[in-house]
Amino acid sequence: MAFEEDPVRAMVASGMALIAATYGLARFGYGLFLPRFSETFQMGSAIAGFIQAGSFLSFCLAAVLTLRLAARPRLVVMCAGITAALGSMGVALAPNVDFLGMSVVLAGAGAGFATPGLVTFIERNIAPARQESAQTIVNAGTGAGIVVAGILMLLTTGQWRLGWVAIAALVTVAAIATLRADRGTDRAVGRDRPVGPPSQVRVRDLMPLAWPIAAAVLAGASSAAIWTFGRTVMAVSRPADETYSILAWMVLGAFGVLGMTAGKIVQAWSPRTAWNLTSLAMAGATVVLGVAPGSPFTAYTSVALFAASYTALCGVLIIWAIRLVPGCAAEGTAALFIALAIGQALGSATLGVLFDHVSPVLAFTVAGILGILAVLPATKCRPDTSSRPALRQRTP
Repeated sequence: MAFEEDPVRAMVASGMALIAATYGLARFGYGLFLPRFSETFQMGSAIAGFIQAGSFLSFCLAAVLTLRLAARPRLVVMCAGITAALGSMGVALAPNVDFLGMSVVLAGAGAGFATPGLVTFIERNIAPARQESAQTIVNAGTGAGIVVAGILMLLTTGQWRLGWVAIAALVTVAAIATLRADRGTDRAVGRDRPVGPPSQVRVRDLMPLAWPIAAAVLAGASSAAIWTFGRTVMAVSRPADETYSILAWMVLGAFGVLGMTAGKIVQAWSPRTAWNLTSLAMAGATVVLGVAPGSPFTAYTSVALFAASYTALCGVLIIWAIRLVPGCAAEGTAALFIALAIGQALGSATLGVLFDHVSPVLAFTVAGILGILAVLPATKCRPDTSSRPALRQRTP
């Protein structure tokens, strides 16, 4: 069996599948299916934005809970599968907008559990020299999940509820595979004893992440424009061609997989430089999509750039946590992803209101400006840590 023959590959593959299911499908699938939801439940942009904001906030709550459950990563991964699967099934069965909103919020919690749990799984199953590369590859599962979401959308045109039943099933399979891949010890890193419970992490232990946290909030608010309303503005720009916007979403996912190169970017420069490049690229792509959502070449290029830069940006956050707070990398990752999700919640709610009063061009421009501002806190990171050479990274 693959799990016995190559446990490292099994851990990376199953972890990537779990990220694909919880992020690309259960969490970001909302933006893909939003035109259908709006049509079925007759909801406006403001309500749509607040529902997505609730999903991002549930992600935050789940990530906070993982700080209490850090010593039990298997339970954390189980929670990821259960919340994402139940939420997705709730979306499929939703009779009204209130039930839909609660289900979307529950589904969003799955991603909040998934990332910290997988950080710990990788730390105790994969040798240190290969961990940073493994983390960024697993993180790139978001893009793969988005491609699958697009395929489901094409296959279930007119029957979107079936698509969400399939999402619930895929989440369940991915969670079970990940639990099977975990061997529960750190023999992979050269020790034979089981991994013990971590020491209690205090707020001051995470203080080295203060500036990256501020940068993550701004970047998250910027990214909310495309994640929540990207497909909607493309669909509105070409109402007679639904395939156009669905294929654009799949392009977004396909290029999101390129985010696994984040580790190589950091090796070449530093987390700070990599952050600046990816944040500015994401901001520029956001503005361009708002200006020309109906132009195939321009729109597809912008979502491709957005996806690659966003996924790489998330990979940089993980590496920042590993390097700045090496003694509590899982907790540091949770803190940074909580900050990213808080920014996304604020961005979704604010942009949802803006869409009811201003043009998409202006709303997406505001989001782009926030992405540019995300560069400023990153410049405050200490050079002696943010520019440390990543000599121990290797491709698994």
